[in-house]
Amino acid sequence: MAKDSVDTTIPARIVIGVTGHRDLDTESELVSAIHSVVERIQQMLPSIQNTSIILSVLSPLAEGADRLVAREVLKAPNSSLEVILPLPKDDYALDFETGESKAEFEELLSKAKNIGELPTASSRPEVYEQVGRYVVDQCDVLIAIWDGKSAEGPGGTGDIVAYARETNCPMFWINIEDYGKITFEPGRGLPLSQFRDLDEYNSENINTTELNRQAKEQLASLDNQARNASLPVEHVKSSLEYMLGHLVRADILAQRYQHLYYRSGTLVYLLAAAAIAVAAIQIIFIPEQPLILIAEVVFMVAVLAIVWLSRRQRWHSKWLDYRFLAERFRSAMFLAVSNIDVTSLRPPRHLSLAYSSNDWMVNAFSSVWNGRPLLQEIEAPISSLRDFLCNAWIGEQIRYHDKTSKRHDIRHERLLRASNVLFGLTLVAAILHVVSIGPHSFENFLGLMVIALPATAGGITAIRTHRDYLRNSMRSAEMVGHLKELQNQMMKTEDREAFFRLVAETEEIMLHENEDWRVVVRFHIPELPV
Repeated sequence: MAKDSVDTTIPARIVIGVTGHRDLDTESELVSAIHSVVERIQQMLPSIQNTSIILSVLSPLAEGADRLVAREVLKAPNSSLEVILPLPKDDYALDFETGESKAEFEELLSKAKNIGELPTASSRPEVYEQVGRYVVDQCDVLIAIWDGKSAEGPGGTGDIVAYARETNCPMFWINIEDYGKITFEPGRGLPLSQFRDLDEYNSENINTTELNRQAKEQLASLDNQARNASLPVEHVKSSLEYMLGHLVRADILAQRYQHLYYRSGTLVYLLAAAAIAVAAIQIIFIPEQPLILIAEVVFMVAVLAIVWLSRRQRWHSKWLDYRFLAERFRSAMFLAVSNIDVTSLRPPRHLSLAYSSNDWMVNAFSSVWNGRPLLQEIEAPISSLRDFLCNAWIGEQIRYHDKTSKRHDIRHERLLRASNVLFGLTLVAAILHVVSIGPHSFENFLGLMVIALPATAGGITAIRTHRDYLRNSMRSAEMVGHLKELQNQMMKTEDREAFFRLVAETEEIMLHENEDWRVVVRFHIPELPV
């Protein structure tokens, strides 16, 4: 695979979660057991051609097990640490009694690639239960350092292990009553299919000249918009360049498979209509030439071949996945510039058909997000960042959805008028055929029209439904209204916290719009026109 000037290959990421006791004896024996488990996890991973696999440990960095596992995983090449804090840092640090423990916490925290914080709960035990469940939900495999006994209180290791078993999370249990005993509970298994799908994405052939051209043009436009907003360009350029490479690549691939999916669908419906027309012509005009029906057979075989190829090459699912990834990169680019964390990729219940947190795109996006260049706090006035985001991000999305809504509405109306015209012509032909006006050849022509015109109208209607022009037009129109409202609110606010809340709300609205779109379009799978 040809390499792009900016490397847009996404490494696969296996997230290792940890739960365990704080007070541990003979840590040296535990370290050996943890090392053995990490090696076993690495041995279980597939060998894939164009994608590297990196280890990431997700830990709250409590004393004991959390830190032991974090240190051991970080010994692996290119590994990373993700921290999820159950409480604000200063409050959480009160749990650590000695200066040595607090120093160790700060030292590990400084190595973290990503630091998150859970919403405050009503009590400390509830907070610890919440963070333990979060680790289980977000990890690919859990390392439990546990004595096998029930938890003494809510949020204890026993409770978290029980939750991991309930959710079928793969788990290695290191029994601290017997350090030599390591038990693997496979649960739902490691997400090996994720790695294969990501490797297929990384292996897609891309015209690097076109990729670099688009990335350069978009970067120049964003640079100009940043300067107009008095935002320090050099401060944000590294984030823009990094995310743009991934965005442009995903966007090019999404467009490629969208075109393949749409064109194949259109061709299927047109070939089906043509097959009906050929059969009608042969029966009505040249019944003595049955070999003409070979053309009908060829058209139907072509339909089968196109549907088969579309499903085998996964044009439809690739379009959806790559578009989802592109839109996540688009929002992430502006959130990275703002030093704001992204929304957790877990769809709400009413959009749960959109994707699963175990899908490869979620892993791929997290891998890219965690590898982004970290920025220092922007010294420019909040108004500079506000003006940049309102124009370069929200403004561009408003313009895109407005244009998309109008384009889809025009196409819907054109195809609807074409269907209505064909229906009218069919009705006229049927009436004339019934009253038998004109010579016999004209009656035959009318008979052909009665058969062929409805077939053509049906094909046009199928294309209109297949592309969902009306729904997409209305969805984009709604998004224009929502985004304009958010843009107006953002432009009026001078409060820093209120501004960042609006930025997070904007990103969430864009994410939910993408999720809603996926729920609808994912069921428009290629089908035979029968």
